[in-house]
This record gives sequence, C-alpha cells and structure tokens, in this order.
Amino acid sequence: MNVYQTPEKEIISGLSYRKRSDSVICNYESNTTMEMNPEGLPSLDYREEDPPPNKHLKYHTSLQNMIPFRFSNKSNPMDDAGFFSFTSFAWMTPMMWSLFRNRLDKSSLSLSSHDGAETNGKRFERLWEEEVAKVGLEKASLGGVFMRFQRTRSLVALLVSILFTLSVFIGPAVLVYEILNYAETPGSSTLLHGVGLCVALFISEFSKAFFASLLWAVNLRTAIRVKSAFSVVAFQKIISLRSVSNLSVGEMINVLTGDGYRMFEAVLFGTFLLCIPVLLTACMIYACYTLGYTALIGVSVYLIFIPIQFFMARLIQVFRRKAVSVTDTRVRTMNEVLTCIKLIKMYAWETSFEKKITDIRKNEKQLLEMAGYIQSINSSITTIIPTLATILTFVVHTLLGLPLSSSEAFTTIAIFNSMRFSLGLLPFSVKAIAEGLVSLARLKKLLMTQNPDSYLVQRHGSSSALVMEKATFTWARPEGPTTTTAPGTTASLKGGKVEPQGQNGTHTPGKAKATLRNISFNLPKGNLLGICGNVGSGKTSLISSILEQMHLQHGSVTADGEFAYVSQQAWIFHGTVQDNILMGEPFNQTR
Repeated sequence: MNVYQTPEKEIISGLSYRKRSDSVICNYESNTTMEMNPEGLPSLDYREEDPPPNKHLKYHTSLQNMIPFRFSNKSNPMDDAGFFSFTSFAWMTPMMWSLFRNRLDKSSLSLSSHDGAETNGKRFERLWEEEVAKVGLEKASLGGVFMRFQRTRSLVALLVSILFTLSVFIGPAVLVYEILNYAETPGSSTLLHGVGLCVALFISEFSKAFFASLLWAVNLRTAIRVKSAFSVVAFQKIISLRSVSNLSVGEMINVLTGDGYRMFEAVLFGTFLLCIPVLLTACMIYACYTLGYTALIGVSVYLIFIPIQFFMARLIQVFRRKAVSVTDTRVRTMNEVLTCIKLIKMYAWETSFEKKITDIRKNEKQLLEMAGYIQSINSSITTIIPTLATILTFVVHTLLGLPLSSSEAFTTIAIFNSMRFSLGLLPFSVKAIAEGLVSLARLKKLLMTQNPDSYLVQRHGSSSALVMEKATFTWARPEGPTTTTAPGTTASLKGGKVEPQGQNGTHTPGKAKATLRNISFNLPKGNLLGICGNVGSGKTSLISSILEQMHLQHGSVTADGEFAYVSQQAWIFHGTVQDNILMGEPFNQTR
C-alpha cells in the first residue's frame, strides 16, 4: 500500500488518501479501497497497516484492571480503574458529578483506545482474513471468528458467571436451610455457629451482587468491542464494493444501524445463558436432597416450561426474520420515493405510493406486535412458574402424608425462587442470541459479496481513449467462465443490444440475464461522445460497465488514460466544502 502524505492543513480528519499510479494497469481490490471513485481521483482508504502484535503486552492493560486500587494517570477513566472501581463502576463518579453540576461537555467524555472502532475493526478483519485463507470464503465461519475475537473475555465471563451461580445457589439453598435447622434446635449447636451462618449468608448475598456487577462490567466492555468491530467491518465492506446488485439499500442500512446493536445485546445477555443450566441442575439436586422425591414435582414443572420458552424464542426469531425482510422493503421503497419525489409529484402519484408504504408499514407493525406479544407471554410465564411449582410440590407432599418441617418448606421456596432468576433471564438470553445469529447471517451475506472481476485493460499509446469490442455485460455474476476477445479499433455502438432497465438506471438484482449485449464502439482521443436514449434504455449500465461495476461475459474493454466520473446522483462526504472540491488534491490558489 503506497500512502502519499499530504500537508497537514489539507488532510481531512478521519481519512487517509492513496494516489493511484499512472503507469500501472487498473487493478481493483475488493476489500481494500473505496472503488466507487473514478480513476485519477484519490482513493479514500480507511485501512492502514497494522503494527506487529506484541504477545507480551496483549493482556497488559486488562491485567492492570486486576489491581485492587489504582491512581489515575489521566489517560482514560476505564483504563485507569482498579478492580473494585471497575466492578462497582466507581470510575463513572466524576462524570456523574459533572453531569449533576451541568458541566458535562464533549471534553468530559472519552473512549478507551482499546474499545475504539479502529482497533477492534482491524483485529476482526485480520481474524476474518485468516479464517478465509484457511478454509475459503464459502466455508468460513463468521460465528467462529466472533468467538475467537472475544475468546479470552468470554472465558473470563464464564468464570465469573460460575462464581455468580454459586453465590445465588449457596445463600438461599444451603445457608438458609442450616439457619432454619439451627433456629428449630438451638441447643444442638453453639451461638458462634449461628453467628457464623448469618455472616456466611451476608457474604454470599454480597458476593452475588458483586459478581453480578462484575459480569455486567465485563460483558458491557466486550459488547462495545464486538459492536465496534461489527460496524467497521460492515461499513468498510460496503464502501469497497463497486457494485451492490445483490444487496438492497434497506439491507445495507439495517446492517449498519440495527444489526450492530443486536450483536451488542447478544454478547451482553449471552453469557447468562451459560450459567442457567448450572444453576438449574444444582437447585434441582439440592431440592430433592432437602425435601425428597416429591421435589421432582416442582422440578418437572420447570422442565416442562423450559422447552415452551425455547419454542417461543424460536417463534420470536421467525417473526424477527420476517420483520427484517419487510423493514428492508420499507427502507428501499422510501429511498426510491425520496429519490424520485419530483416525478411522483409531477404525475400526482402521491396517493398510490402513500398506500403502498402504508401497507408495508402495517405488515411490519403486525409482525413486530406478534413478536412483542409472544415475548410478553414468555415473560409472564416466568413469574408464574415458581409459584405453581411450589404449590404443586407441597400439595403432593402433604397428600402422600409425608412430614413437612418449616426448614424444609422455606428452603424449598427459596430454591424455587432462585430458579426463577434463571428463567427470568432465559427469554432475554435466547432472544438476544437468536437475533444475533440473524445479524451474523446478514453480515456473512454482505462479506460474501464480491466485486466484479477486473476486465479494463490499459493500453498506452493508443489513438483511442476507449475501445469496447463485442462486450456483453450482466449485473449478476455469471456462472460460467468469461471469454475475452482481442480488441478492435473500429466498431459501432448501433450493433449492440441493450436490455431494458428500470428508471434512473436501476436494475433488478439477482438475474443473470445479459443487460448489455455485443456492445462495440471506439472513442477517439479529443472527441466528445454523447449517448441518448429512452428512460431505462441502458445508458447508466453502459457507464457502469466502463467503471467495471458490471460482470463481463465476453468481449473486451480497453482504455488509454484515466477517468473522471460525475454521478447522476449528487453526494458529499463529511468534510468542508473545500475538502469535497479538492478530494485530497493540494489547493492551487491560481486556479
């Protein structure tokens, strides 16, 4: 990668520029540059060379957070936080005071460099490229790459979740049972033993709150990194594509906006799903040990409702998939309406388009409502199950004539209430993971989208600026191999056939049917060529074929020189007016 430095005053913040060489053949890389730019203009390059990883310092910053107490060195509050400050979120106290005093501004907010989009995006890209190089693009597992991306932090979260599960179980199950037994027969043990049980109960409850806070802190920071990496990879892939024939505008917008947050929730709640089976198993075994075989009645109630909750989560996932598809259609339709608003107003088509958009929104609303109803039913069942399990257990136990002491009764109630925690998080965890899998599938589809193969040949010293010889183009990637013929010097544009296109140069994605057939023409240097035709006759497709945004089935395209392309739809990037005019070139006062 050749990066040419520009003067500091001409550099646009957040972008780096790469100048294409004049002596090399046009060679487009699908995953490195923003190829939508015409030849001769600077290419906006968001990727820079990664520094060599230092394995010895890989966990240095994270291990610093394990120190119980630390003094701030003014780098970042989260990076400077000690173990207790990180766990209790005490590092946010100065920010909260600034907010309370109405002194919170942009300078008061800072993001750790380890949580930034650039750092995490580069790391995830490197892992994805390693996966693709190892097994190929088709067999590459995006979920496996995400697991590798957060592997260490996931293991830490798993360890914390196990400690949290033990704290949830030991307090109400073991210690409460021992305290009740001591209260029933105080003479069987010493006072010190009773005080020790109470202290142990306090420690277990404190540990439950402490490990829950630590688990949230670890998951939140991991989720931020995953969301940043997800957004960067999706954004860089989209800007690197020269053609998005198999992706709709709605799909791209949803990937860049909503899917990143769904991955955030999947990481945030997914770890709790790991501790739920452990907690359920421990509570079931100890309930049977305390009350006897009749505790299986309450356990069976939980076992019956758990598959029901998974089934409801599956329904939520199905409705979510349908809603995402409808959302893509709505966003795409709105984009078309806004693009062609002048034409719609001119022909008085407002009513018909309003009805179309209203119908799409109504369908989307129905799907979201169904998913919300199912989620509400699932949450309601969670609060009913512990009470139902307790009542059925005690009814069966007393009908069988078995003795029931107060210690056994209250301990059983405490155990079933502990199991309520697992069932309370289960719907949210399953829903978050299900939606995360949908987002991963959408990102995988985006990453598998490839740019058309480069077919434009630079031939210096030719008398023609552009020569197209019997070229046939398609928007979809052809299944068979393409053939290239030797370029000629004289031909006519009249001999070619053009498939009708949609208005404004739009096309229907996914069809392998040839759009431009046997196009041949010669553009001599120094001449001006104008192409005219009806709406949808293929004028935009012809320009797109010159810019290598289509797939060449057979024929050849030869050029001598560079291109400057002005799109029929105006666009600007984030910067000043001068930055948008210069496009990275030095400012010339005389011009």
